[in-house]
Amino acid sequence: MTSRLPRLCLAVGLLVALALPSAALAHGGGHHHDRSRACRAVENNRVPRGLTAAQAQSLATACTTRANAVKAANDAFAAAAKPAHDAYRAAVAPLRAQLRTAFTAKRTACRADRSGQACTDARAAYRSLRTTLAPQFRAARKAFATAVRPAARTRAAAVRAAQQAFRASVRQILGA
Repeated sequence: MTSRLPRLCLAVGLLVALALPSAALAHGGGHHHDRSRACRAVENNRVPRGLTAAQAQSLATACTTRANAVKAANDAFAAAAKPAHDAYRAAVAPLRAQLRTAFTAKRTACRADRSGQACTDARAAYRSLRTTLAPQFRAARKAFATAVRPAARTRAAAVRAAQQAFRASVRQILGA
Protein backbone atom coordinates (compact mmCIF):
# COMPACT_ATOMS: atom_id res chain seq x y z
CA MET A 1 0.00 0.00 0.00
CA THR A 2 2.77 2.45 0.86
CA SER A 3 4.68 1.78 -2.37
CA ARG A 4 1.60 2.54 -4.42
CA LEU A 5 1.19 6.12 -3.25
CA PRO A 6 4.68 7.32 -4.24
CA ARG A 7 4.27 5.72 -7.67
CA LEU A 8 0.91 7.42 -8.10
CA CYS A 9 2.37 10.78 -7.02
CA LEU A 10 5.28 10.30 -9.40
CA ALA A 11 2.94 9.48 -12.27
CA VAL A 12 0.75 12.51 -11.56
CA GLY A 13 3.82 14.74 -11.24
CA LEU A 14 5.20 13.54 -14.57
CA LEU A 15 1.83 14.03 -16.21
CA VAL A 16 1.63 17.60 -14.92
CA ALA A 17 5.25 18.28 -15.93
CA LEU A 18 4.51 17.08 -19.44
CA ALA A 19 1.21 18.94 -19.70
CA LEU A 20 2.40 22.36 -18.49
CA PRO A 21 4.71 23.23 -21.41
CA SER A 22 2.07 22.29 -23.96
CA ALA A 23 -0.53 24.32 -22.08
CA ALA A 24 1.84 27.30 -22.05
CA LEU A 25 2.41 26.94 -25.79
CA ALA A 26 -1.31 26.74 -26.40
CA HIS A 27 -1.69 30.07 -24.62
CA GLY A 28 1.06 31.88 -26.48
CA GLY A 29 3.98 30.54 -24.47
CA GLY A 30 3.65 33.29 -21.90
CA HIS A 31 4.39 35.96 -24.47
CA HIS A 32 1.72 38.44 -25.38
CA HIS A 33 1.17 39.71 -28.86
CA ASP A 34 3.33 42.65 -29.85
CA ARG A 35 0.31 44.82 -30.55
CA SER A 36 -1.74 46.25 -27.74
CA ARG A 37 -5.51 46.14 -27.65
CA ALA A 38 -5.68 49.92 -28.15
CA CYS A 39 -3.52 49.66 -31.30
CA ARG A 40 -5.78 46.98 -32.75
CA ALA A 41 -8.85 49.07 -31.92
CA VAL A 42 -7.44 52.18 -33.58
CA GLU A 43 -6.37 50.12 -36.62
CA ASN A 44 -9.94 48.87 -36.96
CA ASN A 45 -11.29 52.44 -36.72
CA ARG A 46 -12.70 51.84 -33.24
CA VAL A 47 -11.51 54.65 -31.01
CA PRO A 48 -11.18 53.52 -27.39
CA ARG A 49 -13.66 55.15 -25.04
CA GLY A 50 -12.48 58.42 -23.55
CA LEU A 51 -10.06 59.32 -26.37
CA THR A 52 -10.47 62.33 -28.58
CA ALA A 53 -9.88 62.09 -32.32
CA ALA A 54 -6.50 63.83 -31.94
CA GLN A 55 -5.46 61.40 -29.22
CA ALA A 56 -6.58 58.46 -31.36
CA GLN A 57 -4.51 59.79 -34.26
CA SER A 58 -1.48 60.22 -32.01
CA LEU A 59 -2.00 56.70 -30.67
CA ALA A 60 -2.18 55.33 -34.22
CA THR A 61 1.09 57.10 -35.03
CA ALA A 62 2.73 55.70 -31.89
CA CYS A 63 1.49 52.19 -32.76
CA THR A 64 2.84 52.48 -36.30
CA THR A 65 6.18 53.79 -35.04
CA ARG A 66 6.49 50.90 -32.60
CA ALA A 67 5.49 48.32 -35.21
CA ASN A 68 8.03 49.72 -37.67
CA ALA A 69 10.78 49.70 -35.04
CA VAL A 70 10.02 46.10 -34.06
CA LYS A 71 9.90 45.05 -37.72
CA ALA A 72 13.24 46.77 -38.37
CA ALA A 73 14.76 44.99 -35.35
CA ASN A 74 13.41 41.64 -36.56
CA ASP A 75 14.70 42.25 -40.09
CA ALA A 76 18.13 43.25 -38.79
CA PHE A 77 18.22 40.12 -36.63
CA ALA A 78 17.24 37.91 -39.56
CA ALA A 79 19.94 39.48 -41.73
CA ALA A 80 22.58 39.13 -39.01
CA ALA A 81 21.60 35.54 -38.21
CA LYS A 82 21.37 34.34 -41.81
CA PRO A 83 25.09 33.48 -42.24
CA ALA A 84 25.09 31.58 -38.93
CA HIS A 85 21.87 29.80 -39.87
CA ASP A 86 23.29 28.85 -43.27
CA ALA A 87 26.48 27.56 -41.64
CA TYR A 88 24.42 25.53 -39.17
CA ARG A 89 22.34 24.00 -41.95
CA ALA A 90 25.48 23.18 -43.93
CA ALA A 91 27.06 21.53 -40.89
CA VAL A 92 23.96 19.54 -39.99
CA ALA A 93 22.85 18.45 -43.49
CA PRO A 94 25.33 15.57 -43.88
CA LEU A 95 24.61 14.41 -40.33
CA ARG A 96 20.89 14.35 -41.03
CA ALA A 97 21.51 12.50 -44.29
CA GLN A 98 23.46 9.83 -42.41
CA LEU A 99 20.69 9.49 -39.83
CA ARG A 100 18.02 9.36 -42.52
CA THR A 101 19.90 6.62 -44.37
CA ALA A 102 20.35 4.56 -41.20
CA PHE A 103 16.70 5.04 -40.25
CA THR A 104 15.55 3.96 -43.71
CA ALA A 105 17.79 0.89 -43.50
CA LYS A 106 16.35 0.06 -40.08
CA ARG A 107 12.80 0.48 -41.30
CA THR A 108 13.45 -1.65 -44.36
CA ALA A 109 15.13 -4.38 -42.32
CA CYS A 110 12.37 -4.42 -39.71
CA ARG A 111 9.49 -4.27 -42.16
CA ALA A 112 9.62 -7.99 -42.93
CA ASP A 113 10.43 -9.38 -39.48
CA ARG A 114 10.72 -7.23 -36.39
CA SER A 115 12.29 -10.03 -34.36
CA GLY A 116 14.85 -11.07 -36.98
CA GLN A 117 18.61 -10.66 -36.73
CA ALA A 118 18.73 -8.13 -39.58
CA CYS A 119 16.28 -5.89 -37.74
CA THR A 120 18.24 -6.21 -34.49
CA ASP A 121 21.48 -5.31 -36.27
CA ALA A 122 19.87 -2.35 -38.05
CA ARG A 123 18.46 -1.05 -34.75
CA ALA A 124 21.84 -1.34 -33.08
CA ALA A 125 23.53 0.41 -36.00
CA TYR A 126 20.97 3.23 -35.92
CA ARG A 127 21.31 3.64 -32.15
CA SER A 128 25.10 3.71 -32.28
CA LEU A 129 25.08 6.19 -35.17
CA ARG A 130 22.68 8.43 -33.26
CA THR A 131 24.93 8.26 -30.21
CA THR A 132 27.99 9.00 -32.34
CA LEU A 133 26.42 11.97 -34.11
CA ALA A 134 24.82 13.55 -31.02
CA PRO A 135 27.97 15.48 -29.98
CA GLN A 136 28.35 16.82 -33.52
CA PHE A 137 24.73 18.02 -33.54
CA ARG A 138 25.26 19.56 -30.10
CA ALA A 139 28.44 21.33 -31.22
CA ALA A 140 26.72 22.73 -34.32
CA ARG A 141 23.77 23.94 -32.25
CA LYS A 142 26.11 25.53 -29.70
CA ALA A 143 28.11 27.26 -32.45
CA PHE A 144 24.89 28.59 -33.97
CA ALA A 145 23.64 29.89 -30.61
CA THR A 146 26.99 31.53 -29.91
CA ALA A 147 27.05 33.19 -33.34
CA VAL A 148 23.48 34.47 -33.05
CA ARG A 149 23.60 35.63 -29.42
CA PRO A 150 24.95 39.17 -30.11
CA ALA A 151 22.32 39.77 -32.78
CA ALA A 152 19.61 38.45 -30.48
CA ARG A 153 20.72 40.78 -27.70
CA THR A 154 20.76 43.72 -30.11
CA ARG A 155 17.26 42.79 -31.29
CA ALA A 156 15.99 42.49 -27.72
CA ALA A 157 17.46 45.87 -26.81
CA ALA A 158 15.90 47.50 -29.89
CA VAL A 159 12.50 45.99 -29.16
CA ARG A 160 12.75 47.01 -25.51
CA ALA A 161 13.62 50.57 -26.54
CA ALA A 162 10.70 50.64 -28.97
CA GLN A 163 8.33 49.41 -26.27
CA GLN A 164 9.60 51.98 -23.77
CA ALA A 165 9.26 54.77 -26.32
CA PHE A 166 5.74 53.58 -27.10
CA ARG A 167 4.77 53.55 -23.43
CA ALA A 168 6.21 57.02 -22.93
CA SER A 169 4.34 58.23 -25.99
CA VAL A 170 1.06 56.74 -24.73
CA ARG A 171 1.57 58.30 -21.30
CA GLN A 172 2.14 61.64 -22.98
CA ILE A 173 -0.92 61.20 -25.23
CA LEU A 174 -3.16 60.30 -22.29
CA GLY A 175 -1.63 62.99 -20.12
CA ALA A 176 -1.04 60.58 -17.27
